[in-house]
Order: sequence, then structure tokens, then C-alpha cells
Amino acid sequence: TDIGSTTGRMAMIYLRKGCRRSRLNVLERAEVGVDARKLLVLGPMWLSFFLGTIWGAYLQHHGGVYALLVPATITFTVGFAYTLFRPQLKNQLKRFEQRRLRSEFGEMQATMARTKNFVHDVRARGDSIPRDSDVVDIEEELGQMLETMHQVEADLEDLYHRAGVAARAADEDRPPAQCQERQVRAQV
Repeated sequence: TDIGSTTGRMAMIYLRKGCRRSRLNVLERAEVGVDARKLLVLGPMWLSFFLGTIWGAYLQHHGGVYALLVPATITFTVGFAYTLFRPQLKNQLKRFEQRRLRSEFGEMQATMARTKNFVHDVRARGDSIPRDSDVVDIEEELGQMLETMHQVEADLEDLYHRAGVAARAADEDRPPAQCQERQVRAQV
């Protein structure tokens, strides 16, 4: 059903525009792109299901009840391999995500610095500003972004603090709440 509805949605978008991609607006192109990517996932899934039913019918005809051993063996093998390699896969995915976040954070910092410099330059020129309210709106948005980043920073510090309390509690075989209470008393 997903394949049919997705294909139908794409067909209707193209039919409304005379089957010409050049007539599609930005939103329609984005919708068609998302639907096309969805079909790239759904198509192989449907093909795998179809081939699996044919293969299963063939095996059942020749092997009877023992045909069920084939998918059971495949499932067991994949599950066992996953169990063995899960920690390595998990660590690899964590490293990949950390690299991606570092890269995105660096891009965000550079973008915010460029925006701040641009707003500063526009304010410094003064006479060439078409509407001062546009610059004020941009400055307000930058302020909101900075507040959000400060909140993210505070949340990360809190998580780091909790992780430290939990690690100390594990070392001392105490519940984290008791370890945290002792730390608060020590600070006072």
C-alpha cells in the first residue's frame, strides 16, 4: 500500500504540472525527492519479500517441513553475529556520530560568527540599511540562538555532573543519590 500511495502522490504532482519537472515549484520538488527516496527503500523490501515467497515455496515443495530450517538458520546466524559484534558496532556508531556532531558544531559556530559580523557591518554602515527593523529582527534571532546554545551547554554540564556522580557511586557501591548528597554537604 505504501508503494502505491507514494507512487500515486508522485504521479499526481507530475500530472498537475504537465509531466514536466521544470514546472514544479520548490515544495513539489522536495515532495517528489522525499517520495523517490522512500521508494528506494520500499522497492528493495518488496522485491526481497517477493523473491522470499518464491524461494520459500520452492523449498517447501522439495523439503517439506524442513524448509523452515533455512530461514531459522539465517535468523539464528544473523542474531548470533549481532550479539558478538554489537559492542564494536555500537562504538563505531558512537565515533561516527561524535565526528558528525563536531563537524556540524564547527559549521554552526562559523555561520554564527559570519552572521554576527554581517549584522555588525550593516549596523556600522547605518545609511545603507533599507529597514533597520530587519537588522533588529536578525539580532533578536541571534540572541535566541545564543540563549538556546547556553541552555544546551548547561544541560551538557548537568549530564556530565550526573555521570560523574553515578561513576563515583558505582566505585563506592552506593546509590547515586547518597553520593550526590555527600558531595553537596562537602561543598557547603
